[in-house]
Amino acid sequence: GSVADACYVISEGDVSYLQGRDRTYVLADACIAEMSLWTTWLHVGDLMCDSISSVVSLEIMSFFECVGSVLQVNKLGVRYAEMYVAQLNLKNHLNDLCAISVEVALDQSTNISLKPSSVVPQSEASEIS
Repeated sequence: GSVADACYVISEGDVSYLQGRDRTYVLADACIAEMSLWTTWLHVGDLMCDSISSVVSLEIMSFFECVGSVLQVNKLGVRYAEMYVAQLNLKNHLNDLCAISVEVALDQSTNISLKPSSVVPQSEASEIS
């Protein structure tokens, strides 16, 4: 696959993700290749529009510039990335739809705390929302 340079959000339309012989219908608001924001990522499947669709692109370099411009946000981003990648490494089967969730909480003194939240099992990944 090609090196990911953006992640994508399906804003409307009918979109499918193809990986080998597997086809997954992707729901609106699904994030495609989010992992490319947190680690180097090679696409391992293909996104195909089944009807006229709108897809929003978040370019990685623009994301880095924005997150890196504020120290507190940068620290949060680095910690989030560490936890995200740790959860990603637990997956047995990787695809561009991997649904990983890391819970972020800010306490009253603006100290940041992060903890992994539930990860969507692969069996539930047939339709990502």
